Amino acid sequence: MRRIICVGMLALLAGCGSDDGDNDVQYTIEPQLEFVSVKFVAGATATPIDTVAVTFRYRDGDGDIGLTETDRDAPYQSYNFFLENGTTLTPVPGARVDVQYNQSVGTFVLVDPGTATGTLATLETREKPAFSELPPLVYPYSCLNYRAGSILVAAKNKGILNDSHVISDSLMMEEEKFYILSSIDNTFYSEQNKNALNLFVDFLVAGNDGTYTEFDFTRDLPTKVCAQGFDTRLPLLSALTPGHHTFLVFDFTITSDKQGEITYAMTSSGFRDLFHGKNLKLRLSLKDRALHESNSIETSVIRIQ
Repeated sequence: MRRIICVGMLALLAGCGSDDGDNDVQYTIEPQLEFVSVKFVAGATATPIDTVAVTFRYRDGDGDIGLTETDRDAPYQSYNFFLENGTTLTPVPGARVDVQYNQSVGTFVLVDPGTATGTLATLETREKPAFSELPPLVYPYSCLNYRAGSILVAAKNKGILNDSHVISDSLMMEEEKFYILSSIDNTFYSEQNKNALNLFVDFLVAGNDGTYTEFDFTRDLPTKVCAQGFDTRLPLLSALTPGHHTFLVFDFTITSDKQGEITYAMTSSGFRDLFHGKNLKLRLSLKDRALHESNSIETSVIRIQ
């Protein structure tokens, strides 16, 4: 006779399941994470590249963790741009596209207003009283909230442009005409879309009083240069067979279509410059394809030497 086991939420299960196979276990549709290990490995060269590697287990009831390279459209687009309409700003998606231009492949951001109306917001938008609280073009907002050109707008959507937008050229894509707004004459207000990524990593640094504070690589660098943090995209895990797989900065041990273990190796030449002699821990969470959010986990403490 089959033995039935009820397991509590501490074991990351949503209910009761049998012990005779993973298919009988009912996990929540929200991903559940469990910390395994974290380590710091110092580089050995004259210009060292250091590594912080974190390992965690995941479980997901519907097995829909991960995004593909082609997941660029809403809700996974890279950016949100905005249409100015009266006193309101309406977000519209901006997706990265690679398209043939001037005998080579160029990377642009395609702004698609859909059915929304208004004028594409730029740096000049904040000069209007209704939008005076938009951030200025200074660090870190110059990195986070403004994009200089390389924008595509379909000719059929030219109504979102006005005389302040400078069209530098046009191109054809899939038999449709698109206008190019270059980086020289156009600075657009935008926000990065968090749904473009699915694994989120916060670096928590201990102060002299032992209190941990988040260090944000996108806004806290003393050099005040534009930089990315370590939030990233997991590939589509359902495409991986059970066993061990290596993909770029990830090592995967897939147990089934619903659970496994991931090691994420983050590399930088700046870890010791920023955190030498400090205690550090990480906080991680992820989203699945349906944008269900996982629990948040923290690692044990590592010391950067």
